[in-house]
Amino acid sequence: MDLLLSYYWNHFSRARREAVYVLRKMGDPGPEVERSKVMGIAIVHTSLNNREVIQKCKELFKGGFVLRFAIKWVPVDFWCETSLDSMKKVIDESITVGIGVNETWGMQVEKRRWQKYHTIQIIEHLAAGINRKVNLNSPDKLIRVDVVGERTAVSLLKPGEIFSTTSASCTFSSR
Repeated sequence: MDLLLSYYWNHFSRARREAVYVLRKMGDPGPEVERSKVMGIAIVHTSLNNREVIQKCKELFKGGFVLRFAIKWVPVDFWCETSLDSMKKVIDESITVGIGVNETWGMQVEKRRWQKYHTIQIIEHLAAGINRKVNLNSPDKLIRVDVVGERTAVSLLKPGEIFSTTSASCTFSSR
């Protein structure tokens, strides 16, 4: 399974070492961390369940473990090419089925190195046809779209499924 890892610019090597150390401590014998084409974002490949990694990171952090360089961990459910049609197809075919009839949803788009569209244009295109109630403040599920150069990560997240050392709550928040 994959995760997006945010790190401080010019500290990829240190963030990679931290991430590998943490994942090995969790039981992954051979995690891999690759540099993306976007400064400050790495792609982590692990044999572990990415949601469990988030939960274990929170437990380590609450227990006093300090991450100095690998500062944000976001699970990835699907990858696609960076095009509106490819993203829409993943959302329509694989993501919306995970939003229950009585659940609310929101969408967050993080675009890096893709200036073709404004964020609102992307959201309007991707959200068209999702027949569930929207809640922008406190959704039951969050559709997160991370454009990382020519590849895009798409995830359906519940509250608490992002880990960030810079956020006390470690929830959906990207800040």
